[in-house]
Amino acid sequence: MKLFDGHIHAGNNTQAGEIISFLDRIGGDYGLVLAADHGKWDDDNPDAVCSDEAVIRLVNEGGGRLYGLSSVSPYSEGGAGRKAEKAFAKGLKGLKIYPHGGFFPNDKRLYEAYELAQSKGYPVFIHTGMKAQRSQRMIYNNPIYIDDIAVDFPKLKIVIMHAAYPWTEEALVLSHLNKNVMVDLTFLDVLSYTYGRDLLAEVTKRFCKVLGSEKIIWGSEGEYLGLDAFRDDGISRVKNCLAEIMDFDFISQRDKENILYNNTLNLLGGNR
Repeated sequence: MKLFDGHIHAGNNTQAGEIISFLDRIGGDYGLVLAADHGKWDDDNPDAVCSDEAVIRLVNEGGGRLYGLSSVSPYSEGGAGRKAEKAFAKGLKGLKIYPHGGFFPNDKRLYEAYELAQSKGYPVFIHTGMKAQRSQRMIYNNPIYIDDIAVDFPKLKIVIMHAAYPWTEEALVLSHLNKNVMVDLTFLDVLSYTYGRDLLAEVTKRFCKVLGSEKIIWGSEGEYLGLDAFRDDGISRVKNCLAEIMDFDFISQRDKENILYNNTLNLLGGNR
């Protein structure tokens, strides 16, 4: 079965060969690399930044196996819309938003970028739920604010990242009530062993039943997490997660193909 890793973090010095090697070792065909603009939080955490330029370089050096997303915030230099326009012109295929850097995703300063993404048919991936670093603020990650965006931009393809845990109920309802909203399962394996619940299985089973597998995608985070609040088992974490999904007996083979490959490829306008 083909595999599209829809959530790979990188740094400004990451090399394309590192990501390709990682994909090869997990049996991946393609990967989606995410830029990272957390807004003002980056002023005190510059190592967390991954520029659009770095992602563009990785895509160009990825031998056709890497896609990339720009990242914008209300504080992006020159404005979020202008930053997105430049990134799209250079081949990036959508946006990644990190609200826990200190802003709400429905901030009107982001709307020009959303409008541009909608006009091009590009998706917007929005981090929701738990925060990645202790100095970030979870209040901004509540998915309820995504409802504004979904209504204001009815043709914009939106992905609620991490199933918004601990707000999974809100994520389910939002995805059901808004045809243009999908859900991502990334990191639920880590949250499962961190908080002692089988969240990956629980969310996959219920969301597939309510939404259908066509509205769910998966990603790995990449080979390493680099998050001090969460245990990192490296590539074994990713392989174990994939093995668990493949062993699920409550979803069909077609469901697994949708979650692990078809849906991400379709989101990015691919035909491979």
